[in-house]
Amino acid sequence: MKKDILRYVLKMVLQDFENLATSEQITKFKKKYSGVNWQKTIEKDLLEYADTAIAMKRWIGNVISFMVEHDIVKEGEKYRYS
Repeated sequence: MKKDILRYVLKMVLQDFENLATSEQITKFKKKYSGVNWQKTIEKDLLEYADTAIAMKRWIGNVISFMVEHDIVKEGEKYRYS
């Protein structure tokens, strides 16, 4: 997949995560991935940190997995695919 498409997908996933997660969940996420130098928003920091296509794919998976594990979903989306 092209790097610009992956960057866009990562950006959208991160925006959803930041908008839907509680501050406690964001803190857990930052603690789980403490190797990243968290200074700004999760979106800005990860878009800078994930600078290759492989890293972007990995982070898309990491964020989505974290959201699933912690039941972070949009209202009405929870049962959409069940």
